[in-house]
Amino acid sequence: MTGCWLRVRAVIAAAVVVLVGASATRGEDPVLVSVTGPLVGRVGERASFEVELVNRSGKPLQNLRVIDYFDKGFHHEASASPIEQKGTIDLMPGTARRLTLDFLLDEPGRQCHRVEILDQSHVFVGGATHCVEVQPVASAAAPRVATPPAPVAAPATVAAVPPPLAATPPLAVPPPLATTPPLAAATTPAAVTAPIPVPLPRSTAASTIPVPAAAALELDLEGPAETLSDGVVSYVATVKNKGAGAASPTTLEFSWDDHLTPLEASDGYNLVASKVSWNLPALEPGGQLKRQINLRAKAPADAYRDSPATRSCVRAVLGGFGGGAMVADESCVLISSSTPRPRVRTPAEAGLKLSLADLDDPVRPGDSTTLVCTVTNGGTEPTGRLDLLILLPDQARLDSDRTVARVRIDDSRVSFDPIQAIPPGGQRSFEITYRLPSGGTGRASAILSSAELDGTVERSCQTSFLEP
Repeated sequence: MTGCWLRVRAVIAAAVVVLVGASATRGEDPVLVSVTGPLVGRVGERASFEVELVNRSGKPLQNLRVIDYFDKGFHHEASASPIEQKGTIDLMPGTARRLTLDFLLDEPGRQCHRVEILDQSHVFVGGATHCVEVQPVASAAAPRVATPPAPVAAPATVAAVPPPLAATPPLAVPPPLATTPPLAAATTPAAVTAPIPVPLPRSTAASTIPVPAAAALELDLEGPAETLSDGVVSYVATVKNKGAGAASPTTLEFSWDDHLTPLEASDGYNLVASKVSWNLPALEPGGQLKRQINLRAKAPADAYRDSPATRSCVRAVLGGFGGGAMVADESCVLISSSTPRPRVRTPAEAGLKLSLADLDDPVRPGDSTTLVCTVTNGGTEPTGRLDLLILLPDQARLDSDRTVARVRIDDSRVSFDPIQAIPPGGQRSFEITYRLPSGGTGRASAILSSAELDGTVERSCQTSFLEP
């Protein structure tokens, strides 16, 4: 079994395609599997089949296993049935992958092979079966068939039987008729005494039934690889019919990721939510048509000139083939911001001021002092969220009953709940009360910071506690 990757591009061949027969009971499988190949062949010939996998689940599928089960009339160089493709397959939503299977036809009769797809949990996600009527090799000198006795030739019913096969020259590969019986039994003398099948009219049996010409549609989506924010990007989808027959009407749909906004599209479009679609006419062999959409790219609001580019993609899907089949292609663009990163201000440049003072100094034995910390916005713009931290002296004890604020205590570190934005000219005050049981001099510090500012503001306050 050999396989080849597609450039997120696929070709739907409207030739002989056999879909999985179990879909009626399983519902819609995540992976649509189609097999294209001959319906008839001869012993000793090599038969080639194309297997196409389409991810219609709407989500990425990874580590898919491809396993093929085949009758003994098929011979594969790798091993006997079953065989598994080397490695696994990953499929993005709406994309396809094509593989090629080559077999040697060994035995006459109806020979079938089935392709099954398993996910990384070994769960069936799609499959399809294809059968071939294998005929024996036509011999150079066909055996002569004995002439039936005279009494047998008299009835009128026997007169309608075609001449013995020995008188028929070697046949070319017959047309792919599902009702054509295997020819193995008809080439032996024993076939004369076997039940005679209902013969086709001579005019039909002697003629060649043409196989309808098949269409083969290809989709190619092209667009820019990068752009600046607020730039306009154009994406053009080209649909080509590379087959020998005319293609039926189809539909073409564009969808896009965030940071892209539609501006205009080719005539005849239908816009629904964040998708644009067209109804495409029938396409003659060798014909092609194009549809275009223009979108405006916009980098995220928090992106700056030195930020990594933002990747957004546009997808085109060609559908309407029946059986859920589709062709998809994708093109992505890197959107770079042209906005310079703003210079980070210091607290002094923002106009922030901080004060820290005690209400009692010195403090009598057994008593406490209250620290008052005031934050003032002396700037012209509201502040962002601020964080206030007070460091108390070692051995300090916080008087929670007299502390006018919600705080978090970690040893000697006292953190206040985040301070919301302070308008220009506004201020906020915070109080905590503490004591030193053993007396002495206590030094407390307040630290004001902000994620939007570069640096901190610090103030200290020293208080004397009288010894008992």
